[in-house]
Parts: sequence; structure tokens; C-alpha cells
Amino acid sequence: MSPVASREEEGELVRACIEGKDAAWERLVRDYSGGALAGVKAALRQRGHGSDPALEEELLADSFEILAAEGGATLRSFRGESGLATFISVVATRRAFRVLRDRLRHGKAVDRKGEQEKRAPRTGEPDPAQNVQAAERASLMVETIAELSGSDKLLLTLFYLDGRSYKDIAAVTGLAVTGVGTKIARARARLKERLARRGVSTDGSDPDI
Repeated sequence: MSPVASREEEGELVRACIEGKDAAWERLVRDYSGGALAGVKAALRQRGHGSDPALEEELLADSFEILAAEGGATLRSFRGESGLATFISVVATRRAFRVLRDRLRHGKAVDRKGEQEKRAPRTGEPDPAQNVQAAERASLMVETIAELSGSDKLLLTLFYLDGRSYKDIAAVTGLAVTGVGTKIARARARLKERLARRGVSTDGSDPDI
């Protein structure tokens, strides 16, 4: 789709993405990555962050994952009042600002925790019941991921179980880095459905699923 696509054409593309059509998602990523990346870079510059191609790629992939998450919930909010390129750029810019803000907060929290531990050494042991619960949940995740289709299984194994970055996953699968996020989001939705059939609710209980 060209940058001068009509609002009607953009609306059709958005509807096709929401319907889960792979070709539409691929087209969205291909045609709108440039504007989204520009938004990411502008946000980083505004916060005084130097050039960081790896971070820029991660944030760009994150942005398209956000658009695909929860059945395209964010994409559904597109009303055509502005162009689709502007809408996606805003999503990417906000994502960049949020990541930088969270990193800053995390750094401060780590510093405070370090100071507290110096003043008051930890006592006691972790709750064994919590350890058992976490182990059972991890086992259930592995079992459920194994039931998915080949592509979903590979993506979620690399992402969740191996802790690979989008860039690493792209290298393994041959996907474009910018498209990894959307495919993970859609695979995650199918994982949620299977977990729900097992009686496991993930609503609010695990932000990573």
C-alpha cells in the first residue's frame, strides 16, 4: 500500500488485520514500519537517548505486537480520523516513552533495593508453596505450548522458554524483526485459549501471556 492510500483502503487493511489475515498483517508491517521507526527514533532523541539500532528494532517490533495483541484491540480503536501511518507512529512513540520511563524507574528501584539490603540483610527463606505453584505453572505452560501448531510452538518456545529477543527469533525463523511481535501476539492469543480450556485464567494474572 502506498503512503497516499485512501482512508477507505486503510480501513479495509485494518479490518483484514482484525480478522486475522496473515497477508494483511504482513502488509501492515511492511508498509508502515518506516513511520513507526521514525516515531521511535524521535522519542529516543527527545529523551536524550543516543542512537541504539538494537533498541530501536525491539521497540518497533513491540509496537506491532501491541497492535496485534488481544485480537487487535488497539488496532480496533483506529477510526480513520487521522491517517493510519500517524496512528501507528503514535503507538510506537508512546511505547518508546513507556519503555524509557520504566527503565528509569527500574534503575531507581534497583538502587533503593541495594541500599536497603546493605542496611538490613535479608532473613528467612522463600515460601515453598510459592515455589511449587510457580513450578506447576511453568510445567503447564510447557505442556500447552507443545500442543500448538508448529509455527506457534516455535515462536513461543523461543520467546518464553528460551528468552530469546525479537532479533534472535527473526534470525532463527527467517522472519523480519518487525513482524515477529505481531506473530507472537497472535500465537499468545491461541495459547490463552488453550490455557482457558484447561481452566487456567490469565486475565491480569500474568502480564506476559
